[in-house]
Amino acid sequence: MPNDICRLTEDEGIFLALLVRAEPATAYQLSKIYAESPVSNFGTSKGKIYPLIQRLERRGLLKKRPVAGDSRRSEQLQSTPAGQQAVRNWVMELKPAHFLVDDPLRTRLQSFDLLSADQQLEWIVSAKEGLQGKLEELEAYGAAVTVPFKEQVHDNAVTSVRSRMDWLDRLLTGIVREKRASKSS
Repeated sequence: MPNDICRLTEDEGIFLALLVRAEPATAYQLSKIYAESPVSNFGTSKGKIYPLIQRLERRGLLKKRPVAGDSRRSEQLQSTPAGQQAVRNWVMELKPAHFLVDDPLRTRLQSFDLLSADQQLEWIVSAKEGLQGKLEELEAYGAAVTVPFKEQVHDNAVTSVRSRMDWLDRLLTGIVREKRASKSS
């Protein structure tokens, strides 16, 4: 079992793993990568990234050095050997939460009884439109980037979106059936 210095939170693991792949890089460069990625849910606010960087540096998992000739006093980040080991440990660690990820659509469905049938249908159509837009964004992004295991990561993201769209189709069919049944009663 890794010691506490090498144990990463999910945000720390995501951030440090990107640094390992992109290093050396500035915090700004890393936050820009996240901001442009349609598959990342990592918040890139300064209020989140800079304290995270400080924690990782204090634990000896990354080091900073000034960017030569940069008047803004930017710092390049680079992982340490301990940081690279921490990322390997993080990748290997599987938690129960990884097997059924949070889904805000599924969570909202638990309160669907508060909506009229028409509102439910409107919500489903809007959700499907949003997912279709995400699918198009994923396809464009997949064609434009090069990352390790690109095809597998892309396949997972696209399959997940399509699966959610299929789930919404089944939900839509059920609501339409119920609506027709209540009209004929």
